[in-house]
Amino acid sequence: MAVDDPLTTATAEADDFPVDVPVADLHTINLGKLQAGDAAEAQQLFEASCTTGAFYLDMRSREWDILPILEDIRSVSEELFALPQEEKCVYDVDKLPSKKCNGYKPVGRNYGGLAGQRDGFETYVIPKNGILGLNGQADFPRPPVITAALPTLHALTTTINSTTQTITHHLSQILALLPADNLKHKHEISTPSQDIIRLLKYQPQPASKEVLVPHAAHTDMGSLTFLFTRQAGLQIQCVEKGEAKGDWEWVRPPRAGHAIVNVGDSLSLLTNGVLRSCVHRVGQIPNRAMPTRYSFAYMVRPADQTVMVAPQTSQIPAAEPGVLALTCEEWMRRKYSVLRLEERPRGLEWMMTGHQQRGVQNG
Repeated sequence: MAVDDPLTTATAEADDFPVDVPVADLHTINLGKLQAGDAAEAQQLFEASCTTGAFYLDMRSREWDILPILEDIRSVSEELFALPQEEKCVYDVDKLPSKKCNGYKPVGRNYGGLAGQRDGFETYVIPKNGILGLNGQADFPRPPVITAALPTLHALTTTINSTTQTITHHLSQILALLPADNLKHKHEISTPSQDIIRLLKYQPQPASKEVLVPHAAHTDMGSLTFLFTRQAGLQIQCVEKGEAKGDWEWVRPPRAGHAIVNVGDSLSLLTNGVLRSCVHRVGQIPNRAMPTRYSFAYMVRPADQTVMVAPQTSQIPAAEPGVLALTCEEWMRRKYSVLRLEERPRGLEWMMTGHQQRGVQNG
């Protein structure tokens, strides 16, 4: 069976992107320039992280060839989701002792935007700690398809973690963080954390005049999410004067060798909201059927015991009195608890979209 050329496929799908929908104007950041210490590129990275909280990242670096890695993981994803349902459910993420960092979630378990159906996607998550053998987790439960793919998963993990070190280095410099507060040190590859590779498969939907939402609006609970997809569907919420509003813009699928990167709650908390966690969702383009949609993401998170409180600097304002000092592990546990509810409890709606975290009080 012939393998699609990634550049040809990405270009064809980009050409098919509708012209009659609002489109997000995202910066494209060049990783090679960041690695070379380009100050202008670093400033553009900072501005994107403070405004939309999302950007394209050109990862075609001289240090590695990421295209074969991405192609291999796409193949692994399709093979895994093609397994019989009973075989996938052996690795149910809610039944394994994994802090939600290993295993399978079937369609419909999370709060979602499909009427009467909750969410419209299945996922399989794979832990960094297991891939790298940290904390004695090398033998984490997994199906044979994941075992066979461990070299590729290891390659993606090291690539993304190296990239994260570059990004957090530049952000820390611009934020005038002291060495003890440097964001790099909170994201060391050798430190156990709840980083995951997340494989996703969205169920097809018939054409509809309205935007059906198989993945409800949310911010990511970690620091940075690197999303790889060839298909349209991602939306981000518009931001005006530093605040998210209700309007949505569609994100064009990235070019080959690029990721869509978004800032998550952890970086927002660690900078007292200077870096913006991006509100996003997956929706169906109006009047178009939604085909089966595959994507995958690497979700970077700080070390478990990182205290999610920002230091005051010339670039970061002082925290408000009474802000609750949660560890990364505690924050993620609270956010997961909201994802599983039948409806949003009054007073906790903000946990899905992360933008009131500076107002969290002790209690």
